[in-house]
Amino acid sequence: MKIPPIHFKTMSSDTSAASGTAASDTAASDQAGEVAALKKELAETRELVSLLADRIKHGESFDTTYAASSYASIAHDFNSIPLRGMPAKHVASMIEDVHLCDFNPLLNTSSYVNVTSEPEEKAVAAMGAQINIADASVYPASIELHDKVVNMIATMWNAPEPANGGKYYAGAGTVGSTEGCLLAGLALKFRWRAWYKEKHGLSDQQVLGVRPNLVISSIYQAAWEKFFRFFDVEAKVVKPNLVRDKMAVNAHDLVSLCDEKTIAVVGILGNHYNGMYDPIWEIDEEIEKLNAEKGWQIGIHVDGASGGFIAPFQEMSGKGTPAPYDFRLKNVLTMSGSGHKFGESICGTGWVVFRQREGLASHVATTVTYLGGSSDSLTLNFSRPASGPYVQFYKLLRLGQEGYMNKVENQMGVTSYLRHFLSNLKHPSGKPRFQILDGGDTCCLPVVAARLNPELNLHYDDIDLQHCLSESHWYVSGYSLGFENPMNDKFEKLCNDVNETTTMFRIVVKSNLTRNLAENLAGNIEKILSVLDDLDAGYESIHSRLAGLAVKDEEDISIQDLREFSDSIGELPSRGLNKSLKSQFIQQSFRKKKQKRSSILAQNIC
Repeated sequence: MKIPPIHFKTMSSDTSAASGTAASDTAASDQAGEVAALKKELAETRELVSLLADRIKHGESFDTTYAASSYASIAHDFNSIPLRGMPAKHVASMIEDVHLCDFNPLLNTSSYVNVTSEPEEKAVAAMGAQINIADASVYPASIELHDKVVNMIATMWNAPEPANGGKYYAGAGTVGSTEGCLLAGLALKFRWRAWYKEKHGLSDQQVLGVRPNLVISSIYQAAWEKFFRFFDVEAKVVKPNLVRDKMAVNAHDLVSLCDEKTIAVVGILGNHYNGMYDPIWEIDEEIEKLNAEKGWQIGIHVDGASGGFIAPFQEMSGKGTPAPYDFRLKNVLTMSGSGHKFGESICGTGWVVFRQREGLASHVATTVTYLGGSSDSLTLNFSRPASGPYVQFYKLLRLGQEGYMNKVENQMGVTSYLRHFLSNLKHPSGKPRFQILDGGDTCCLPVVAARLNPELNLHYDDIDLQHCLSESHWYVSGYSLGFENPMNDKFEKLCNDVNETTTMFRIVVKSNLTRNLAENLAGNIEKILSVLDDLDAGYESIHSRLAGLAVKDEEDISIQDLREFSDSIGELPSRGLNKSLKSQFIQQSFRKKKQKRSSILAQNIC
């Protein structure tokens, strides 16, 4: 920035006093103006220098490590877009820091979603991320790849061949199985509406005023709650038994709720609570009799979110269901599945297959021309990346039928090991530690589901077990058996034979959970149980008490007191227990020994 020179004016000696005074005033005024301008430009120069120095410092950060850069020592909230961009490697480091604060996905036995991938698979996913799978005119080869995946899945589920010698089955890749359920539900709703309109001679406007229903087990996944809420369909829910039927719904009870406004009955091929299969084959028999008797046309949707990529390969190994569960059954009209679960694809991959296009898939198909050419869309979403179909194609070719079958066999073997381990654990009283609540080695997902034996009347529950086990970095999901019933919006028990406060837990044996890892998990469970036995309350209660005591009577415990008490540490079953939990045990045990009990407001600490 160039600073202009300052010019000072002089006055002649022969000017009059008056004019001299005026000239002097003018000169002073000009000089003051130039000084003000100079100060302004000086301030701007300083601001520019400061900005340049900041930018030089910012530029230098590109040439150093994240730890040596200025970004590592600044607390960023990023609730608004930063003024300037940052070096790519440093942004990646920041995101890695965020990721490090999550649980290790490889030790997460709660989720069903696949967490492993090969380098080639990651490259395929990155390739697909740049492609809009909705644009058939620009990416026809990718669309064909997608359609071939639909064909492979449709044949795996034994769908009837396309009508009129067609090349492709009616189906679509979706964003998870949720979209697959929603699409199937909509197609079934519109199919029912056309039938009901004709049966009762209603106009298009009149039939819109009739609210249909869908019949399903209370063990449904969240996708169906969205369907009921978003698409104005009434839920008719049947509660299964936990202990006797292991959450598999009774087919007769399910179908008995149907009426002429029922668009379909849903059979769950592997529920997410304990992995049990609903008896789809029995539901089909009941539906067939009902339709013949009443003249209705109710169909079945098979929700294979988890079992769609397990049951077929169990069948191949001779350990499948006692009867067909897919399109081999006459009344199965739609079927959906999660490619990103046991299909081993990338997160966000789902699939839906329709029995036929006419009168079913056609109800949800739209034709798009504004992208150039003409293409059909069978999905709720439009623009989306091709990563899911690409990776699913990769996995289907990479593993083949034999690879999937071997993978499932391994998973079921690890599941059997964990189930046997839990079944044989004994409480000091001699009674079993756990009650097994899954389906066993057949007709079930590779899931171990159990609850702490209610006969033991323990002071802790399965959710305490979850939180305590997380101390060893394992995430095992514990949950209560209650749900908000969409029929009346009340919080109720999930199953007929237990109340809503009952808890249980599950261990999902994904492909990465090897026998060695399973043994480590089993060992940690055994250690944790001994610790929970010795606590005078549940894990969460201890946390709540300690949070209160830390404020209320921390001064009551001196270092000397803890040293004196340390002699008792050897009595604890604390081998392998981390220091945090051991410290908590010592503190609460010491307070118990001292008989110092305070009234503490409990805090729900998870």
